[in-house]
Amino acid sequence: KPRPIGYRLHKLFGLHLSLFLAFVCLTGTVATVAHEIEWLLLPEVRATEGVPRWGAMWDAARAAHPDGWVRDLGPYDRSDAGYFAKVATVALPDGRETSVLVDPGTSRVTGEQRGVTFHSFMRGLHYYLFTPGDWGFYLVTALGLPLLGSLVTGLIVYKRFWKGLWRRPRLERGARTWLGDLHRLGAVWSIPFVLIISLTAVWYLLERDLLRWETPPPVAAPLRAQPDGATVERWVATAQAALPGLHITGVSLPWSDGDPVIVQGKWQAWLVRERTNAAYIDPVSGKLLGLRNAHEIAGTERWVHTADPLHFGNFAGLPSKLLWLVLGIVLTGLAATG
Repeated sequence: KPRPIGYRLHKLFGLHLSLFLAFVCLTGTVATVAHEIEWLLLPEVRATEGVPRWGAMWDAARAAHPDGWVRDLGPYDRSDAGYFAKVATVALPDGRETSVLVDPGTSRVTGEQRGVTFHSFMRGLHYYLFTPGDWGFYLVTALGLPLLGSLVTGLIVYKRFWKGLWRRPRLERGARTWLGDLHRLGAVWSIPFVLIISLTAVWYLLERDLLRWETPPPVAAPLRAQPDGATVERWVATAQAALPGLHITGVSLPWSDGDPVIVQGKWQAWLVRERTNAAYIDPVSGKLLGLRNAHEIAGTERWVHTADPLHFGNFAGLPSKLLWLVLGIVLTGLAATG
């Protein structure tokens, strides 16, 4: 008897891409908690509790490399949690960069990280497979399409799938039977997760070349001298006066002439990345040039800042990251058992 078209499509999406899909899912799962793994292995990544003093931390990073240029200070690709040291990116005279770790509780340097860290390795492996050019990126993000197709065809093939939420795998049968039961059980429980991962992956594919929804920052005067900690404290105070209650997560200097200083933080918004709420400050005059408020930006631009927390599971701190870890393991298992 011929198989239904839904089954054949599900087999096409899953079987022929299973190994590659399992690899990408596994690397993404590890990347989700890579910072926490570093925290377990590296004492210099750990921090003590305390109120961050941004000026003092800035001066500590400058003192670690007096001949360098501190580009920014904050978490950025590291979760903003009290147990993580802040990271200052310092450009060195020889053209290299180093990451100086500063304890926000004591404002003391705890160590440095140079070259490829465990997190950057796992993120790069998952994101673009360390291939030259953009080919790896397109291969990885394009997997969102067959993953979405697998979800849709799986729901078509698995009639009344909701009844399988509590169906125990038949372990007393052969391996093919109980693996199939385990595959269906994991698939049903991970439907929302698979939908989120596939849609955000497709979004990254479209965002790369087709969609530009972020509003550019205002133009500022060029910065010529390295600011000290007192100047950074004034910038932080300006941002907090403009957005009362703003929890600062990072301070970034201009990357090129005309860019403003950016003081970012969390402010009255959920499910957006840490740099969504930001104050733009002129680095020379110290005046406030503008604000980016998650409540006031257009819905399309807010989605730009929502995709990352959804894809990487860091929208609710460590609990959501651990949930994404478990679901990522399930998704990896689905690719393998299918």
